[in-house]
Amino acid sequence: MTTTPFRSTSVARRASGEVDLLDQLSRRELEALALMAEGRSNRAIGEHLNVELKTVEAHVSRVFTKLGLTEDRYVNRRVLAVLAFLRRETTSGIGPGRCGASRSS
Repeated sequence: MTTTPFRSTSVARRASGEVDLLDQLSRRELEALALMAEGRSNRAIGEHLNVELKTVEAHVSRVFTKLGLTEDRYVNRRVLAVLAFLRRETTSGIGPGRCGASRSS
């Protein structure tokens, strides 16, 4: 598998004092988040990563926890997680699907 290309941006952010919660995510959690950003369901993510649905649910749950997204009936944690991911992609100059999660079929 490919590694995440976000490290140099993360180092720059830490040097400036900005904390990036996405740095806490494991490679697999970041892959799941990238697939969420593509609009995939948990089932589709599992099929893409060749893992069981329960495993995807665990990854997604850990993403929410690490990003500090608690359950709230007024917000959608999945959308907030994807927005955080897309913000980082935009500021790092990396286009969609470049995090290593996407592969051609």
